[in-house]
Amino acid sequence: LLASLAPVHQGLAEKNSKKITVGWVEDIILAEGRVRVRAKLDTGATTSSIDAREIEAFEKDDEDWVRFKVVDRDTGTEQWLERPVERKVKIKRHEGKPDIRYVVDLTICIDSTEIEDEVTLNNRDGFNYPVLVGRNHMAGRIIVDPGERFTDDPDCK
Repeated sequence: LLASLAPVHQGLAEKNSKKITVGWVEDIILAEGRVRVRAKLDTGATTSSIDAREIEAFEKDDEDWVRFKVVDRDTGTEQWLERPVERKVKIKRHEGKPDIRYVVDLTICIDSTEIEDEVTLNNRDGFNYPVLVGRNHMAGRIIVDPGERFTDDPDCK
């Protein structure tokens, strides 16, 4: 029986060797602004979310864009970013009106891996972590070890 499982185990090892393993909380870099922030890696969330402040919509070259500020909570360093709007999403709330959020493409650096995908912009001031990395950024690239935290410093070129 064990001999028959060996090829399956070997195939899984080869498939996973291309992925990085990180903890459930990591420091990451927002590549565009080179801002270092703390992130929770959440396999239960589909889309990533970033703490964006002072979000301003504007038009550029006949397209919808947003300008927003990200803050390194440890140092207070602020960086303004501008990105084209990919779409808007409606977030249902338990009480009150639904919340409309902008979705933009953003590159994040985890460990030594740069990944560009969609993030929702939201004021996450009330959350422990300014960034929530969802499955869209992790799929096929990252394995989360829930017993680990801060496995390596982000180092993308």
